Amino acid sequence: MKSPTLTTGKAKNHRQKKNKGFSLLEMMAVLVLLGIMAGLAAPATGRFLNSLSFRRQTAKIMKIIRYARLISVTKAQEVHLTLADSDDCQFMLSGAIEESKDCGLQEGDSLELDREEIIFYPEGQASPAQLTFSRGERIKTIYIEVLTGLPITK
Repeated sequence: MKSPTLTTGKAKNHRQKKNKGFSLLEMMAVLVLLGIMAGLAAPATGRFLNSLSFRRQTAKIMKIIRYARLISVTKAQEVHLTLADSDDCQFMLSGAIEESKDCGLQEGDSLELDREEIIFYPEGQASPAQLTFSRGERIKTIYIEVLTGLPITK
């Protein structure tokens, strides 16, 4: 039979002290790793936010185009959409409705319409047109589908 071993208070305290926490060296290593990971994630996050902003702006322009088509169909009258000020992105709607729509371009953005105006017909069709939205090196072309009058991107 084995006799029970007695541990002295000194040995017991030694084990407790060893398991109390992290050393300064371990904490510094973790902080360095976290700093490296944050440094790698920051540029990717910035690119993601720029991409998201560009997509939101494109969606806002397409929303104005769909709105013009909707007004034409619901009021059973033609709606003429013109780009009044390409620098400030001011769309003018005339015909069934007289209204100005601002799409709020950021500084450095540009929007070009290949025609003087886009005409939306009560049956849902539209005159052919193309809008080009650019921000820096990014370019998105929005086409107006003639048969449906809806904007599509490529």
